[in-house]
Amino acid sequence: MPLTVLLATGDRDRRDVLENALLSLQLRIIHAGTGEEAVRTHERVRPGLVLTATDLPDLHALDLCRRIRRDSDIPLIVLVSDGAEIDRILALELGADDVVPADCGSGELQERVKAALRRASGVEPGRAPAEVLDFGEIIIKRSPGTLVMSGETRQLTPMETELLWMLAVHAGEVVESEALLESVWGYPPGIKTRTLDVHIGRLRRKLGEDGRNPRHIITVRSVGYRFEPCPDEDDMACAAA
Repeated sequence: MPLTVLLATGDRDRRDVLENALLSLQLRIIHAGTGEEAVRTHERVRPGLVLTATDLPDLHALDLCRRIRRDSDIPLIVLVSDGAEIDRILALELGADDVVPADCGSGELQERVKAALRRASGVEPGRAPAEVLDFGEIIIKRSPGTLVMSGETRQLTPMETELLWMLAVHAGEVVESEALLESVWGYPPGIKTRTLDVHIGRLRRKLGEDGRNPRHIITVRSVGYRFEPCPDEDDMACAAA
């Protein structure tokens, strides 16, 4: 059975264009023309992905993000107008996995959707999926996506799981920002986006980090990020099992 995608937009012409792009991926599309309809449909159908525009007549896409994220970690993509940087950042802060320009081409939209679904599956093509990275104080479980900090379990979205996983399997090494964007989101090299920065901020909060003085996810300016699972301990004592 094809995976179900909930497409929420108040613009019929946009709906038809987006539906044609998604149908080529052999997905089942269900529609919502209002935010409230989208919420009800999500609760009833539990789709595999939600794609929403910011043109809903009764509910802003940001409010829709907030309500869906209350009880679901399914892939959530928001279409925003070009130049709407505030909406872009807020959507990511509220739990969107990706933010896509509303005027993007079908090819770009398809790649973003495929990347989101691939990350949600927890499986990398050509690689047997490891399940757990155990650093002692920090344990990362890939399926389902959870982070255990000193015995306390914290849920991760699929994108947060894959981002933290990629950093963790290279613990102690610098991972370039472009490599993270390409691997986790499927972005082409050279793209400018705040997506990675916002997701790093969300991960730091789940790690109990002070964003001004992080211990576990270190920013390497103009290059990328480095994951330090046990910054105050000997490297050998902190090696993942």
